[in-house]
Amino acid sequence: MDAEKRALMDRFSPAFNSNDVTGAQTCATDDFVWIFYEGSDSPHARIIKGVAAGCQAVVERAERSSVPIRFTEPEDYQVGDKVFVTYRASGEFKDSGPFDVRAVDIYTFRDGLLASKDTYWKKIFG
Repeated sequence: MDAEKRALMDRFSPAFNSNDVTGAQTCATDDFVWIFYEGSDSPHARIIKGVAAGCQAVVERAERSSVPIRFTEPEDYQVGDKVFVTYRASGEFKDSGPFDVRAVDIYTFRDGLLASKDTYWKKIFG
């Protein structure tokens, strides 16, 4: 990932994941969207519009959790205006139990800011 995108991601991710709406907004476009990994908006799952709504979704996810979600094994790859981040997420939701998934976030940039985050979790059923 180039230095400009790395610096932006290094500011955005901690702000977004800690409900620092103001900090995250400095890194994102006004029309930022997060295409969430679960939901009922077929075929996308759930489309969250705006940084504030995205931060709120992180808070809601934390409230569903029995233990803090662990994000490990991150790897990032840049292709044109997109950055792909693969990682592993594990934890336990109060309503659905434990999980351990492989995941990918696809970030799109526009005018030097984050325009979207598209998240996929590989869930194993067995």
